[in-house]
Amino acid sequence: MRQTLLVLLLALCAGSAGYLAYRLLGPGSSPLIGQPAPNLVFVDAQQREHRLEAMRGQWVLINFWASWCAPCMDELPLLVEAQARYAARGLRILGPALDDAAAVAPIVQRFRLNYPVMADFAAADQAMQALGNTRGALPYTVLVDPEGRIAEVVLGGLSRAALETLITSHLGA
Repeated sequence: MRQTLLVLLLALCAGSAGYLAYRLLGPGSSPLIGQPAPNLVFVDAQQREHRLEAMRGQWVLINFWASWCAPCMDELPLLVEAQARYAARGLRILGPALDDAAAVAPIVQRFRLNYPVMADFAAADQAMQALGNTRGALPYTVLVDPEGRIAEVVLGGLSRAALETLITSHLGA
């Protein structure tokens, strides 16, 4: 009886902790929403600069990822599809990787990434922290609106449905 009660109590605590984490870290819960995005500069493998400030007038989805992050790998095909589907409607995706170029290059080819990818661990980590992820957890996605304000922040993997909802709730169906 005591053992059953202990198991139930632990399950209740685990469920409560999961719900609390979702409420604190889930979509739409960041205190950064509505705040101006910092003027970050991302440099891709071809040494081209991608300045957030220069992307005003477009929706910018910044997806921080790494080669060793399984949920990140699951998101990559979804991001490729989203870039192809929504680019004409003003969506730009940027993919700063917390990795080095040697780890990122084969992934870019394997998944045929159709958006700029940056492979500089230190720069990506610094940008991610500037955008509110001080925990270093991945994947981490930030949507910046055409006025340069943070519209959404998502810590953790996005399913196809969640990514679609994230995009269409801002760009329209």
